[in-house]
Amino acid sequence: QVHGTQFMEFSEVENQDDYYSTEAGYIHTQDQQGVHVMYDEALSDLKELEAELLLVASHYIEKEKGHKEGSKSNAGQVWGWAHAGVDRFAVLCDLWTWEAALLENKRQLLDCYFEAYQHTLDPEERFALAQVITDIMYRGPRFDLSHPYFIKAYRDECTCLRLHQQLLRGILNQHIERQREYVQRLWQEGRPDESNNFGLPLNIICKQLISINNSCPALKNIYLLEFHPSLGLASLIPRALEHLFQEARHICRPASPSGLALLERRLLQLALDVWLTPATPESWYSAQLQKDLLSAKVMGDPFLVEEIGLLALKSAAAEGQNQGRGARVLLLETFSKLLELVTLRHRLVEMSLESAHLARLYKKMAWEMGFEEYHLHLRPVHFEFATHKDKVDHPPPVFITSLLENSDRIDRYSPTTLVLAISEVDDNQVGKFSFYTKEAILKLLFHSGVENMQVILACQAAQKNALMVAVQHAFFYHTPRGGCPAEVQIGEPEACYHDPPANIRLFLPCVLPSLPLPLPLLPPFFLFSPFLFSFSHFPLFPVFLFSFL
Repeated sequence: QVHGTQFMEFSEVENQDDYYSTEAGYIHTQDQQGVHVMYDEALSDLKELEAELLLVASHYIEKEKGHKEGSKSNAGQVWGWAHAGVDRFAVLCDLWTWEAALLENKRQLLDCYFEAYQHTLDPEERFALAQVITDIMYRGPRFDLSHPYFIKAYRDECTCLRLHQQLLRGILNQHIERQREYVQRLWQEGRPDESNNFGLPLNIICKQLISINNSCPALKNIYLLEFHPSLGLASLIPRALEHLFQEARHICRPASPSGLALLERRLLQLALDVWLTPATPESWYSAQLQKDLLSAKVMGDPFLVEEIGLLALKSAAAEGQNQGRGARVLLLETFSKLLELVTLRHRLVEMSLESAHLARLYKKMAWEMGFEEYHLHLRPVHFEFATHKDKVDHPPPVFITSLLENSDRIDRYSPTTLVLAISEVDDNQVGKFSFYTKEAILKLLFHSGVENMQVILACQAAQKNALMVAVQHAFFYHTPRGGCPAEVQIGEPEACYHDPPANIRLFLPCVLPSLPLPLPLLPPFFLFSPFLFSFSHFPLFPVFLFSFL
């Protein structure tokens, strides 16, 4: 199959591109000579739409109560069967008006995705966005045939499309603003020069704002030659919403199409409240950890990372001369270790923020189940503080309720801030690190710093997986307060889960297992927006460092 861009590479092919314009809310198609045209496929789609609308109108006309089964005269019975009292023109006018409103809401949502598509360079991401656009184009209202009229189905669908458009526009605008700030910080006055700008995003020349949309701009106006290829990740937003909708549908099990529409509307409103005003999990850690790990003062600046790499290379070269090692080997080893350190920090930042979200959810659910806040931080009492027992038998199965009642076997420790998982194992040697200064990062490049960071990351991954498993187990047995929306009719009485028995075994997430836990199949990633993290957390500078290899 030959793509359109490949086909247009032939010089002998005449330009046959069509042009689109918008006037008074109507989209017009013009050929290369400026003549207004209409595609054959558009006419075919219009005929199919007319047939579908006539079927819908006929169904709701037949639901009219004009026909009386007990009619005595044949003339009155025929009059009732024909539903002559129904204003057919009014029904068709309502149907066409709401269909036009639905198409207008679709267009506004598609404009947002299309602008993101214009920024996307990766073929797979462009294909994913094209699939999202196609799915929205073929989306229709969920008609509830038990309702007396069809307007409610159209109104619910238009509301969902508007909420989706508000969510998408807010997320993408925030992402554009963060990327713009990051690029402008990189290209500030005096840096970089032309000799060391390989791998950096293109500079933004703030001269003239433009809109890449033919109609009114759907997203923020951008500057000429301003590109944001990472907007291709916008295709992840519908996937996250679909996953969240399937989970909520599995729990609430609405019994009607109107219940499905209401559930989707509630979920979109929840996503608007959570994703556009995200929490700051960085603040849940101590100020020292925020400075040592989460601060982007050094690791967010590719030029400082380059300087660190050159200093490490100079130090390694001095040691390599004594050992007779080649310069190329030292160069490869030094920058490979630096890239490994950058990647480890990025993954540790991601996992620590995800663990903070899961810990907050865990504490909330534990509180609703009747456990206090220290339940998240339960741990066995240290051996030197344990009480002496003369007879030690094989312990029977232990339930969490009996442990909570026995104050001698658990430590009710509740810290004011969250800590990394490595503090459960070692907080003095392996757990000591810092990315706040160049000297501290150089120290990590030597003296087994990379190996220690691998251990820290493994511990954090085990804790995050344990938290995720615990949250999923709790969700299986527990319905949060509020449950399903009041207007959603539940299909089966056992659809919403109940609280666990008093002696249920609950997982202790902060006690690290001896083996890493497997990732669950359905992680609750609705907690994390696809564009939640600051742009400075993304490791753009490894590409920049490849210029030295």
